[in-house]
Amino acid sequence: MIEVKGFITNLGKYNEGDLVGKWIAFPIDDEELEKALEEIGINEEYEEYFFTDWDCSFEHNFGEYESIEDLNEIAAQLETWNEDLLNAVCENWGINYAIDNDEDDFILYDDINDDYDLGYYWAVESGCYDLNNMGSLSNYIDYESFGRDIRFETDGGFTSYGWVEYRG
Repeated sequence: MIEVKGFITNLGKYNEGDLVGKWIAFPIDDEELEKALEEIGINEEYEEYFFTDWDCSFEHNFGEYESIEDLNEIAAQLETWNEDLLNAVCENWGINYAIDNDEDDFILYDDINDDYDLGYYWAVESGCYDLNNMGSLSNYIDYESFGRDIRFETDGGFTSYGWVEYRG
């Protein structure tokens, strides 16, 4: 499950030397947010807050002063993603690339981990080439070099989740 959680902190109390905060999960509705802000003492005296920590199931670059509205949109958009695909996209391009595109713009090959695997997939498994018609010539295919060339020619990369490719 894809999670976006932030530790929202009372800025005034923090400046006074007290860490008063609460973990909140996104997307968060207005009622839950108001309750959380009340619990950490956001009121007429202490009006400002910031995020002191993040707990996400993907690599991110969220900062201290993120917009709650933007975070709600991001979390809602990412809820539909396959977790491994999102993690691979974040590992290769970063969270902003995932946010700016749709899940359908990417494909993850979880069993392709190096140039040899990539070349072998495209030459043998994908059905793009009919090796039976090549005869003994097919014995001389350098799958690693072929995979390297494919890697250079496509918008993709190897991740700890496999080969991820942008197809958008």
